[in-house]
Amino acid sequence: MAQQTTPPSTEPFQPDTPGESHASTDLRVTGPNPDGWLFPITQLDQLLPHWIQFGGQFRDRVESQDGLSYAPVNDTYDLTQLRLGVYIQPTSWLEFVGVTQDSRVFFNHHVATAPPYQNIWDIREAYVRVGSSTEGWIDLVAGRQMFSFGDERVIGPSDWLNMGRTFDTVRADLHHPGVEVSIFAASVINAIDGQIDHHIEGNNIYGIYSSFTHLLRHTTIEPYLLWRVAPSMTSLPETEGRGNLSEVTGGARVAGTLFNNFDYDVEMNTQTGSLGPDTIDAWAGHWNAGYTFKDARTQPRAFAEYNYASGNKNPDSRTWGTHDEIYPSSHDKMDFADQFGWRNIKDIRAGVDEKVGKKWTLTAMFDDFWLATKNDAVYASSGAISIAAHPGATSSHLGEELDLIAEYKQNRHVDYGFGFCHLFTGQYLNEATPGKDYNYPFAYVTYVF
Repeated sequence: MAQQTTPPSTEPFQPDTPGESHASTDLRVTGPNPDGWLFPITQLDQLLPHWIQFGGQFRDRVESQDGLSYAPVNDTYDLTQLRLGVYIQPTSWLEFVGVTQDSRVFFNHHVATAPPYQNIWDIREAYVRVGSSTEGWIDLVAGRQMFSFGDERVIGPSDWLNMGRTFDTVRADLHHPGVEVSIFAASVINAIDGQIDHHIEGNNIYGIYSSFTHLLRHTTIEPYLLWRVAPSMTSLPETEGRGNLSEVTGGARVAGTLFNNFDYDVEMNTQTGSLGPDTIDAWAGHWNAGYTFKDARTQPRAFAEYNYASGNKNPDSRTWGTHDEIYPSSHDKMDFADQFGWRNIKDIRAGVDEKVGKKWTLTAMFDDFWLATKNDAVYASSGAISIAAHPGATSSHLGEELDLIAEYKQNRHVDYGFGFCHLFTGQYLNEATPGKDYNYPFAYVTYVF
């Protein structure tokens, strides 16, 4: 987890998710490279003209799921992810980017040999940028691109998944010191293994996402407005076969630091519109506060948070109350084992992370999960229904989860991580499913070459 510098920066504290990249599509590594033979593309970039560069990344993750669907079913498998990118920038105001990705799963028996575990040799990104993202006040992007806004709770690349997520988009970014505004029209890529992926026609999202860092000291304010539409004939978790979707989401994220030791991160949004004949009325919120003990050698940060997302209280009414999580980087947004999404959920979370030396980061977290309403389903981190509504259950308690994670960053090219997550099933899961506790051990290495 990132640590705040002293004196405090104007940027708010923003913890990273172990093993998941944030906010950057660029695979290039700049600067001196004394061990060039270990990083062949980085060494090649130093020999090429500055206007053409390459980048590469390989990740291997071994993981196991014991208690699939809360039944005595388990699977252990290996996930590999290879990305190769080319970056051509003949002038400061024109850039071409192309990234291919190969994602594969090996030794699996129960999880699918298909997205999101496998998608062999596909186009991850292919776009042109006119203007500079760092100079001037505007740049335009058209093509296939990864999206990353805020802490990716609403829109992100979902990089923990073996294939991740990208969009076909037309986008304008306005930037001035202290101000960034993105205006976009996009359609998420529908991944199908064995063919070049495309988006689903008519499944679109339009939005404005802004960020202001100078309005309040040591605070970032990020208001956003999103309009999502989807035709009735598409099979999407959000529509559930109910008809055309026209959904407007308005919200904001506020994150910052206080008194050099305290940090906070709050995000809330509300949704309206229509889903088939039903009127949408849903909302969600995330509240996080942390304290860093900077006088301690390992500078531990203790934190507590609460997450809420509304559910559909009355399935027979003409009001649809289930919050749509949209397109988040959902890993570790509710729980590290990714059993629950930001839909029909209450989550109380507490934990601590600390730096052990210069290269080790240790994290321990505890979650307590409840349904917002028993009349709605249990939703997976993908947003799809994982357990159908069970209104006859005598409790809405889903269970508690304990997460233990360690990450070792060898250098700017190589990092390792491993961990173990255990979900103790609560009364609701014991009544609606076989009730088997869920275990998720994993280990990974990421190599940027």
